[in-house]
Amino acid sequence: MPTTFPLHSPDFYTGDPYPAYKELRATAPVCFNDVTNFWALLKYEDIRYVSTNPDMFSSAKGITIPDPVFPNPVQEGNLIFTDPPRHRQLRKLINTGFTRRQVAVLEPKVRDIVVGILDDVRCGTTLEFAEGLAAPLPTRMIAELLGAPADDWEQFRTWSDACTGVDDPEIELDSFVAIGELFEYFQQLIAARRSEPRDDMLSVLTTAEIDGTKLTDDDLLNFAFLLLVAGNETTRNLIALGTLALIEHPDQRRRLIDDSTRIPGAVEEMLRWTSPVTHMARTAMADVELRGQLIREGDTVVMLYGSANRDEEIFGCDAEEFNVTRHPNPHIAFGCGEHSCIGAQLARLEARVFFEVLLGRYPELELVGDVDRVRATMVPGVKRMPVRLGTGC
Repeated sequence: MPTTFPLHSPDFYTGDPYPAYKELRATAPVCFNDVTNFWALLKYEDIRYVSTNPDMFSSAKGITIPDPVFPNPVQEGNLIFTDPPRHRQLRKLINTGFTRRQVAVLEPKVRDIVVGILDDVRCGTTLEFAEGLAAPLPTRMIAELLGAPADDWEQFRTWSDACTGVDDPEIELDSFVAIGELFEYFQQLIAARRSEPRDDMLSVLTTAEIDGTKLTDDDLLNFAFLLLVAGNETTRNLIALGTLALIEHPDQRRRLIDDSTRIPGAVEEMLRWTSPVTHMARTAMADVELRGQLIREGDTVVMLYGSANRDEEIFGCDAEEFNVTRHPNPHIAFGCGEHSCIGAQLARLEARVFFEVLLGRYPELELVGDVDRVRATMVPGVKRMPVRLGTGC
């Protein structure tokens, strides 16, 4: 069934897609976009089904909404573009650096970065929240994990923005130029770690093996690229959009100020409510029927996470409400199945610590201007969000 909603357009995602999601869940939960030719899935259980059946729905031919101008970008060998069994081999190896225990060790470093960022902010200050407060933490943490010099984090952010905001006219650096510069930088960093290993994740991976075979430089390049682009933009947007949710729902913010032990649960609700990654796509490997719609072999299927995370059948009659005490909260903001986000625990840690420090210092938050989003279909991040921070005194 074709849809009249422009699900192919970046403008759809930088606006408010949720009313359209709600209507489509009720009327056309599996619908076809005939502008760039893909099937959109709006329901939670359908998205779980596609995500947990990689033999039927492949990642190898692209993971983004088809673009009528550019071919679907694919980086062969990159974890996010691989299917089993290679995907499981790579993931098993990389997972060793992202276990709950390994991530917990990073908390003092995360807290130091957050405190350092907020130490420069005076009470009553109005500042550009997205760039000034939300962006530095994830970029600095990724530089730390990769063993890159701290002075390079600003350049990391420039490259990351160019790679995810290809449709945004304000981003001057061409995405292909950014990818080339990024890969050249990582090639030099990998060579340095192979010759002189240090205590960082990249050094560990240069000596790691899969079934007796070490990762190649291309494998390491792909991993470093994925970590930077995926880990930076999504966490930055989680922090910015999570803050916006607290501003727009002062009663929910007060709950966290009164009881900071609720912050971990609030982060889960921010993830559900904001869905920082709007979608992932798969390619059908055989004909399959979903809710009466025949999806043919070779068709592109787009899983709309933001819609799934407000599915009334899963989250109840208050699915459209922001509730920091929501429990249970089985959101799929990090995806699910084979390709669930490998850095999910790190993102949770960064967001939890950020809001613990932010709300502990500045319980009063006020939006004092318009929120400007990056023009993009997958990660329509926050470019500008002027916020005044205060203590209420």
